[in-house]
Amino acid sequence: MKKMSIVLGHLVFLLGLIFFLAQPCFPCSTFVLIGGKHVYFGRNWDHYTSKGLIIVNKKNVAKTALLAPPETPVQWVSKYGSITFNQIGKEFPYGGMNEKGLVVEMMWLEDTKYPEPDDRSAIMEVQWIQYQLDNFSTVKEVIQSNSKIRISQSWSKIHYLVCDRSGDAASIEFIDGKFVCHTGQNLPVRALTNDTYDKCLDFMKAYREFEWKDKVAHTSLESKDRFVKIAKGLEEFKKGNIKPAVEYAFDILSSVSAGKVRGACTAWSIVYDLNNLQINFKTFENRNIRVVKFSDFDFACSTPSKVLDITKDIKGDVYEHFFQYTKTINRILIQTVFNIYKKAGFMKDIPAYAIAFLSNYPETLKCK
Repeated sequence: MKKMSIVLGHLVFLLGLIFFLAQPCFPCSTFVLIGGKHVYFGRNWDHYTSKGLIIVNKKNVAKTALLAPPETPVQWVSKYGSITFNQIGKEFPYGGMNEKGLVVEMMWLEDTKYPEPDDRSAIMEVQWIQYQLDNFSTVKEVIQSNSKIRISQSWSKIHYLVCDRSGDAASIEFIDGKFVCHTGQNLPVRALTNDTYDKCLDFMKAYREFEWKDKVAHTSLESKDRFVKIAKGLEEFKKGNIKPAVEYAFDILSSVSAGKVRGACTAWSIVYDLNNLQINFKTFENRNIRVVKFSDFDFACSTPSKVLDITKDIKGDVYEHFFQYTKTINRILIQTVFNIYKKAGFMKDIPAYAIAFLSNYPETLKCK
C-alpha cells in the first residue's frame, strides 16, 4: 500500500509537470458567439505540438479521480457522453463538449491559487473538466459543484470558460484560494484569455475610454489585447454579418492566433456548435475544417470508445476515420507527448511505471 501511494504520488506530480510545461508562455483564447438562437464556442489552443486524440467518452461509467493520499478523491458515475480533446491521456482532457451541449475549456492563468484542503473531496485541474462534462448539462450546475468538490494536487495554474446550449456562460477562476465566478450581467463579454476576467474587463474599459483606436488590439497578441480584439469581433457580429457563424468564429480565432512562435504554435482551433451538437476544428498543419457530429456516435458504456488522431490529414466529416480506443493507443499518445518535452529539454526520461500507470488508469473505470 505504501509503495502504491508513492507511485501514485509520483504520477500525479508528473502529470502536473507535463501540463504545467504546456501552458505558461503561450496565448490561448476562448469566447462564446451568439447567432440568433444558436450558440457557438471558439477556442485556440497554443502548444509545442498538435499531437492529440479526439476521444468519445461514455456515460454510465463509474470513476474515481486520480489523486494521491491523503486526499479523498471525487467519485462519480458519468451521466452524459462527451467528446474531448486530449493530449496527456484519456480522462484528462484540455476541453470538450458533452451530449447536452455543455462546453468546458481552460487556459493558463498565472494568478491562480487553488483552495486549501477542506472537507470536500478533490480532483486534479484537468480531470475537473471531464467531471463537469460527465455530470452536468448547464452552467448553473457547474457553478454549484464547487460546494461539493475542489481542485487539489495541481500546480498548473488555469481558469475555465464554460457555456451551455441556452447561451448561459461563466468564467471560473481560483484567486487567493477563493472561487471566483463571472456569469450573467457580470460577464458582459463572453470571452477569456490569460489574465483574470476582471483585469481584462478593466483593460477593455480603458481602451474604450481613451479611444486607442485599433493600434493595440491589431499589433499585439498579449492577453488583454486579445480579449479586446475578441470583444470587438463579438460586437461586430451582433450588427449583422453575411458570413456563416462558424466561419466568422474561425475568423476571430485567426485574428488572435500566435501562428508559430518560440517553438510553439496555435495547435488547435476549435468551434463548437452547441445547438447542432457538432465540433469543427483545424490544426496548425492542416487548415481544412473537419467536422465531428455527436449524432454519429453511441455513448453507451457497453460499446467501445472511439478516438481520432487530431493530426490526420483529412477534411470534412471525419466519422469514418475514428477507430477503437485501446490502452496501447493511450500509451502511445502519452509517450509521444512526454518525448516531445524530453526533446525540448524540459525533462529527463519518464519512469516506465509512470507511463504504464497513466496509460492503464482508464482500465480501472467500469460500467455501472
